[in-house]
This record gives sequence, C-alpha cells and structure tokens, in this order.
Amino acid sequence: MYVEAKKTFKKEKSKILEAIRVPGNLENYHPFCIENKIEKWPGKGSIDYVKYLNKLKYRREFIKWDESGYVLDIGVKSKVARVKWLVEGNSKASSLKITIEPELPYKNKIIKWLLWHLYIKHRLQSYIDNVVRGFSEYIHTNTRVTKNKYGKHPWYS
Repeated sequence: MYVEAKKTFKKEKSKILEAIRVPGNLENYHPFCIENKIEKWPGKGSIDYVKYLNKLKYRREFIKWDESGYVLDIGVKSKVARVKWLVEGNSKASSLKITIEPELPYKNKIIKWLLWHLYIKHRLQSYIDNVVRGFSEYIHTNTRVTKNKYGKHPWYS
C-alpha cells in the first residue's frame, strides 16, 4: 500500500536535487509545514523534524541518500511511514516523485484493507499531491509557498 505524486520540470536534475537537499527545505514548499529543524545534515543518517500547522511533530531519519534523491523513515516514537523522494532526469528536464508507504497498525487484514481503501489512501494522496504542487510552485518562482495554500488538510492543518 502506497501513494505517490510525480511532477516533471524543465529544469536540470541537479537543481531539483539541490532544492530537496537544502537544510530546512520543507519550509520553502510544504503547505502544511510550519517548521523544519535539523539535527544532523546532510547525507545518509541525516535527521530532521517537521512540525505541521496543527503542531504535530515528526522525526525524519534518512536511510538512503544518493544521486537519485533519498529515502527516509518518518514517525513520532516509531516509524509511521517510509517516504521516497526520487529525482530523475538530465541537464534539460527532470522529475520529482514522492512515494509514501504507511505502516498501518491494524493486524486484521480486512479492517486494514477497508481503512486503506475507504479513508487513509485518499487523505494521504491529497496530502502528497499538495506537497508536490507546493514544490512545483517553489521551483518555478523561488518564492515560499504560503501555509494551506491549496486548502486545509484534516490531518495536518
């Protein structure tokens, strides 16, 4: 179970990688992020914290960091999801794809399936679509995206 959002750009791959690797980068384009503090940066083993508009705070631990982007685990006390930020492209065009694989805490497979397909998947897709939309706006304008720019989110606003 996962959701993903992808956007292509007429910008070189290195510019996209640079934008997602700046310390505190989420403050530039994440419409539900109020703060993105760094504990350790950059590279594999990096740790930062994202604080959402509703004051929820998650720890992000980067478990992979290479020329295609990075992979991180996010959670409060334990992992709630694995998130992949993957960049493809060349010197003329590139793309950013963000994939979220949540760790659903339900043991009953029927309940897990129902919750995923009837509720969680749609909320998570809306969330990641807005993050990628904010990134796209930021990368084209170099202007920080305002909070809740594309509407409020029930989990993070």
